[in-house]
Amino acid sequence: MNALSKLNFQIIPVQIFLFIFWFKNGVVDKFFSILMGFVSPGSVPHGDTYAGWAEYIVGTWDKSEIGHALLSPMFPFMFPVLIGLQIMPVLFILRSVLNQEFLTGHIDLTFTRLAAIASLCVTSVMLFSQTITGADDGQYLWQLLGLGMVTLMYINMLNKEAK
Repeated sequence: MNALSKLNFQIIPVQIFLFIFWFKNGVVDKFFSILMGFVSPGSVPHGDTYAGWAEYIVGTWDKSEIGHALLSPMFPFMFPVLIGLQIMPVLFILRSVLNQEFLTGHIDLTFTRLAAIASLCVTSVMLFSQTITGADDGQYLWQLLGLGMVTLMYINMLNKEAK
């Protein structure tokens, strides 16, 4: 057993990080805020409604000619897909908890691995749009992408050691 597996992320398990990050950014900030904006328009700050997100994201994309020409017209189609992608890691983590992969010493981390892959996928999609438009959000997304790659390598290492 190597030193990395002994550490075993006892400070913050991988599942907690993935769940909290995407639950806050996908489920709360996007899904529930937009839903509440439709159900009760005055109950949510404008920036958290669909119109607020559209203004922020399209406004950021419109600062670039490429973003204005290619991405901004696609916002009504791309934003619901983005919300779905941001919810996927949360759903996989919930499934991993139901599969007893969380803090039980369970050997097969299939759903935790799927959550990490889904997180990498949504981060890559967001990073692509932010990078080609020169948006400021690109910096934290590069860091999140790197952390996601390390997380996936760690999960793969645990699965290999278990076999």
